[in-house]
Amino acid sequence: MNEELIAAAELGEQAKKFLESDLGQCLIGISKQEIELAREKLDSVDPEDAKKIRDIQNDIKVAKYFEQWLVELLSKGENALQIFIQQRES
Repeated sequence: MNEELIAAAELGEQAKKFLESDLGQCLIGISKQEIELAREKLDSVDPEDAKKIRDIQNDIKVAKYFEQWLVELLSKGENALQIFIQQRES
């Protein structure tokens, strides 16, 4: 159990460093731009073109997932670290 907590904490720390890095910030920015572009496409897409609408919605979901996955890794890492610390203090 401790090994899993340590691994999760380390992965969370790596996610945090990545999010704070220039590369991480650049990719988050690109992700947000992709979401904005897709939303603009939704404004002008033919409302009868269900396939195109689904494709655009999927583009938005993928871009949102990228940031969400990183934030989840960071959060799980912080939680794992807190649990590990509490276990050591007990």
